[in-house]
Amino acid sequence: MSEKQTFGALFGIAILGTITLVVTNGMTISGIGVFDTAILEEFGLTRSELKLRGLVNLVASSVIMPFVGATIDRFGVKKMLVIGLLFIASLLYSYSLVQAAWHMYVIHFLFAFAVSAAGTLAVIIMVSQRIKSKRGTAIGIALAGTSLGGVIIPQIGLRLFNNFGWRGAFQWESIVPVLIAIAIFILLKPVKYKNKNVDTAVTDEETGLVEFTIKDAIKTPVFWAICFAGIFCFYSILGIIDNLFLYLSELNFTAEEATNAFSIFFAIILIAKLSSGVATDYINEHMLFKIQLLLMISGAALLAVNSADLIWPSLILLGLGWGGLYTLFNYIIITTFGVKSAGKIGGLISFFEGVGSGLGMWLTAVIADATGSYSISFWFIVGLLCIALAISFFIKPIVPESKSIPTT
Repeated sequence: MSEKQTFGALFGIAILGTITLVVTNGMTISGIGVFDTAILEEFGLTRSELKLRGLVNLVASSVIMPFVGATIDRFGVKKMLVIGLLFIASLLYSYSLVQAAWHMYVIHFLFAFAVSAAGTLAVIIMVSQRIKSKRGTAIGIALAGTSLGGVIIPQIGLRLFNNFGWRGAFQWESIVPVLIAIAIFILLKPVKYKNKNVDTAVTDEETGLVEFTIKDAIKTPVFWAICFAGIFCFYSILGIIDNLFLYLSELNFTAEEATNAFSIFFAIILIAKLSSGVATDYINEHMLFKIQLLLMISGAALLAVNSADLIWPSLILLGLGWGGLYTLFNYIIITTFGVKSAGKIGGLISFFEGVGSGLGMWLTAVIADATGSYSISFWFIVGLLCIALAISFFIKPIVPESKSIPTT
């Protein structure tokens, strides 16, 4: 691949991934929090009843991800992205029509299928298949979309809410995924490999990676270390993100102040995702992983103090820590196990991450309801992150077989 082609792929395919994740993550997870107060008041729900939607969404997503990953491997990422985005559009519009809490739970259950098809795993595969040189940088650029969605979508949502109410805001937002689906359908060309994966993990010249089958991957301690570290890390950050708007309201932040803090937090995460992606091309990713975890632990501890004065130091540390971790999780999965079976392998790992995410979103609110404050919820998160730090020492490079699969 020439430098010109590398540059074009890096800032074309990677940015297309960024835009996709702005929509899929921003509009289905981080952007919905802006409407929480209005939904709570209209339906008379408790915080834990409202946040049950997140548990429904992410546990369902975790269950189906291995199957969706296998489908991506078989039918190609382009088809799945288009289908997923169109499904998200229909569900966003349906959100504007809900009349009871169970309607909301059904929509979030269906979000699991839509986001699994067009979310992080699909985008990572899309980028990794097409870019060999500076793959870490490209992944970092693409994954920045998950944070950029948290910066942009809440701001858009708040303005739409002020002008059209929360129902009208969902109707306007539903237009965007349709436009992105059309762009992907026109711009993205399918990738087909000449060689299939073999039964033994060896270096593959076609991808430049050690390619594992799912059977090989699950036999390694590294695979399970990534899975369990993922449970605790994703529990922690999704528990914080999904409850942050309500927590800031508890600390007497206005809706505008909370929204601005939310957006700045995601801007910090975005910067960390980009910088850690670039850093992986020059610095050992396993050492970076531990450093990012330490930053996240420090930020969570400050958040647990339950003081408005410590909000910004805690959010800065959390944002820098999580942003780097999110990129590194995905980068380490690809560089450790390859891309040809990334759908199956990443889908199974996503099962564990999804369970952690859903439990974090829900149990953080349950504990807050039971104790009258989010402080105990956040101290529990600090403990989980310390466990993840211990597990991270088992996440190591795997030495491949000496032979390689040549291109044909």
